[in-house]
Amino acid sequence: MKRSRQWLALVMVAIMIVTMMPIAQAEEALSPTQTEEQTPANPPGEADPVEVTNPSDLPGAGTEGVIASVYGAVYHNLAAGLSYEWSQEPEVSYPDEGNTLTDGIYGASNRSDVAWVGHHLGKTREVVFDLGAKKSITGIKANFLEDWPTNNVLVPLTVSMYVSDDKVNWGLLKDNATQKLWNDGKYTETYVWDGSKDGIKAIGPDAKIAHARYVKVTFTMHTRAMTFVDEIEILGEDGKVAGAVTVPTLTPKFLAAGEATAGIEHLGLLYNGQYANDLGIWTKERIIPNISYVDKDGKIKDRLFDGVLYLGINSPNPGRDFGGRAYMEDWKWYLDKTFAVGGDMDALNEAAKEVSDALNESGVKEKVVLMIPDPGESITNFGAVEQGGESLNFNDSVGKEKALANREKAVQWWLQQVKSRWEAKGYANLELVGMYWFEEQISTSQSGPDLIRSVSSTLHDMQISGKDLKFFWIPHFFAYKAFMWKDVGFDAVTIQPNYFFEPTDIERLEDSANLAKQYGMSNELEFDDRMLTDGVFRERYIDYLNSGAKTGLMKDGFKSYYQGNNAVYNTAVSKDPATRVLYDWLYQFVKGTYQVNEAPPSEVDVQMNGNPFQSGLKLPDSESVSFTWKLRTDDGLTKVTATYDGKPYTAGTVIPLAGKLGKLGKHELNITVTAGRMVTKSYVIEATTSASGMKALVDRFEKAKQFTNSATVRSLNNYLEMMMRYEGNDAAQVTKYLQGFNAKLDEFKKAGTIKDEAYNTLKESVYYLIGNLAQNKTVEASSTEGNNANYAPAKAVDGFPASRWASEYVDNTWFLVDLDEVKEMDTVRIDWEYARADKYKLLVSNDKQNWINVMPNDGIITAHDGKETIQFNPVKARYMKLQGIKRATDYGYSIYEFGVYNLSGAVDVKGIEGIQVKVDEEAKKVTIDGLLMNGVLTNVKLKVLDPKGKVQLEDETKSTVAGSFQFTFKLTGNLKGTNEAYLSTGYMSEPVKVTFEYSKENPGKGHDK
Repeated sequence: MKRSRQWLALVMVAIMIVTMMPIAQAEEALSPTQTEEQTPANPPGEADPVEVTNPSDLPGAGTEGVIASVYGAVYHNLAAGLSYEWSQEPEVSYPDEGNTLTDGIYGASNRSDVAWVGHHLGKTREVVFDLGAKKSITGIKANFLEDWPTNNVLVPLTVSMYVSDDKVNWGLLKDNATQKLWNDGKYTETYVWDGSKDGIKAIGPDAKIAHARYVKVTFTMHTRAMTFVDEIEILGEDGKVAGAVTVPTLTPKFLAAGEATAGIEHLGLLYNGQYANDLGIWTKERIIPNISYVDKDGKIKDRLFDGVLYLGINSPNPGRDFGGRAYMEDWKWYLDKTFAVGGDMDALNEAAKEVSDALNESGVKEKVVLMIPDPGESITNFGAVEQGGESLNFNDSVGKEKALANREKAVQWWLQQVKSRWEAKGYANLELVGMYWFEEQISTSQSGPDLIRSVSSTLHDMQISGKDLKFFWIPHFFAYKAFMWKDVGFDAVTIQPNYFFEPTDIERLEDSANLAKQYGMSNELEFDDRMLTDGVFRERYIDYLNSGAKTGLMKDGFKSYYQGNNAVYNTAVSKDPATRVLYDWLYQFVKGTYQVNEAPPSEVDVQMNGNPFQSGLKLPDSESVSFTWKLRTDDGLTKVTATYDGKPYTAGTVIPLAGKLGKLGKHELNITVTAGRMVTKSYVIEATTSASGMKALVDRFEKAKQFTNSATVRSLNNYLEMMMRYEGNDAAQVTKYLQGFNAKLDEFKKAGTIKDEAYNTLKESVYYLIGNLAQNKTVEASSTEGNNANYAPAKAVDGFPASRWASEYVDNTWFLVDLDEVKEMDTVRIDWEYARADKYKLLVSNDKQNWINVMPNDGIITAHDGKETIQFNPVKARYMKLQGIKRATDYGYSIYEFGVYNLSGAVDVKGIEGIQVKVDEEAKKVTIDGLLMNGVLTNVKLKVLDPKGKVQLEDETKSTVAGSFQFTFKLTGNLKGTNEAYLSTGYMSEPVKVTFEYSKENPGKGHDK
């Protein structure tokens, strides 16, 4: 199974269809069910119904939707104008205004058309029509919209059609899979049951007309996209016509353990491919807690999984896997590894013996299922299966028949290898009862179903060690045509809910159970090691157990168990009671005794640095923090987990707020407490800085030799000194010197006098203090991934480093910030997640209509991984927009933080700043000091003019090693008034002027100027 890969790929549109095939190719790839095979999908001269935008355009249909039947009678739309019932109301933004589905008005290929009724997320939707009396039904048509990816609308994966006499018990007419598949663009697809061609699924191909009062149309929902439905037509005639039959009903139920499952009730998945840390190598010790229940001391007490499925994903060869990208050498490697002396199967055999011996159940064998790799249709040089033979080509480039024959040949070779190797080993404690089909959906290619039928036939015709074999399958939630599993020859099927792996409403579990019952399958339980350390995944695991108990799966259904690589073993051997209980609950579930657990967790008290933690604290970045917590009521089974800025956090870990591990701004500690239910509480702190904090950094970096000359240090410190003088008094002056500090940083970086660590750290302080103009401002975006509030545009400007905005998977995407008023700006910072842009533009506007590129010549920006800074000439505007041009990955655009800054203004800083004059009038003593802003050691000249303009003094002094200077002199005479002092250096184009007063009427009173 492919779930060990990055799971988000599964919910992408591409996972349903391995490739996004053009519509024409998709139609060519259609594979009929056994019922459909009775009549060609497109008889000569007839149009394919999926090509019709307006179902009334079907051949034989008039302007009123009348269509001829195979018996020569004329049928009309029985649903015209009828009311109906929804299982779940449509979205308020796309409502059903009343009989929208039956008003005869078809929606255009545009989401904005009010004829469409929109649904989003949740369970499979049902719409039920009451015809008022039993009538003869010959056809049903349901029209859906595709508008992807621009408007996030996909046609349903499956649309099913039923009839009933009592609105309780339903008979199946047909399951319809999308035939156009999921593709980019705007179009409509009509799902059709035509009794004359399709027959009635619940009866057979010869039954063509259903006699019933109620009609139900169901359609599956996507986890991200919306579903838009418009017109539904029910074609037929009043009363009962010749050939009309009552459709037998079937009670939905799980596939039970029994003959079809070779007696297996609990099938545990053990992945034995190539995995890091030898997790693909199964030892007896790791296996025993899977096939038996062990107590806290490791003693075997009972059985657990009565069946084991060995399968692998990865081959040792990079880029290859058994899901369709493995070659002959990889297949051989897997077989050699599995059947090696001391290999995986030997370990299972030893474990099974030890379990039987411990339980005094001699002769009880562990049932085994082994995978069949997917002979991928893209492979052109698989290798030869016989010595001297040709290398097999599975691709249709050699012809469809030849490609199918080659794939069959490879699978037949595999089955014969398994047979010969198994029989040669003669395992005394194992019984091979079946094979597992690795591909998790029925291929959309034309030969996909045919290959499975062929493998099924071969499998069922052979025996291994004198035993018949069963055919197992575990499709994913979006598996194409999963409903036809019996038609292609599978015996035992559990469908994956896929709830564990992605943020999905808990309704997914109920929906998966309902679909499994409807199709006669069962369900898989899914979990992995993340549940040991992450409360979110712990709760999802409990949700599976609770759902299984509620839906009847626990007691009534055949079950498979996905555990990642080692979750069962790790929970079994854990000494933490809150972790070990996960294993105990699994055992209870297997035994059918598990009780639904929805108990709320205890309150938790959180401390920071040993003191009660109050959210919202602001701390200087010179500090470090650590967090601990304690449950108010500790039953020993409740689990507390934490994340700090989105990453797992262990209690007591010390986090410095500055340096490589720190970050200025807001930080979020999330404490998650999980019992039966989960509660997460968020705590916020803000790491702050100031001029004095930045000076401490400069001092630290000087000691660390991060500066190559002392002038750099003196200059930076002088700017910080000027900031400190104005902090709390004059914000404009603070900003002026902060901008000057920033300009000096860039100057010194260019000159090579400051190293990267110092530059980057001090630069972060600049950005923090200057302030992000976009933070907490109103934002918009062209889309949000799956309309998920966790990825809303505002997340990119909330100041938290772990939150993010994510778009749908569309190149032409935009993100816009409203700064509330016209602001000057010259810098944008973007902290990209993995899903970033490749090319984009930055545009500004004052009216959201007329946009100007901040880069010259309408420049396109090439993005880079991580945090990037874009600088441009200062511009004044109210709106800033990122316009995506091309994505760098298959995902959309995703931004942790979007910052807009104004760093210009440093030109106002003079070469000498911070001049202070002190006059002691009684002693006629004047002291003048100041700071050299470039930090260079040089001579400073002073000229003083008295109130009459006469030169009072000319002097010169050398600056100090701290980058400052001082003059002290006595005034001559008693001339009252304003004196002027001019200060200059050889680097200055003009002197700086400062004035001071002298008053002989007030001798002895000194004052500062």
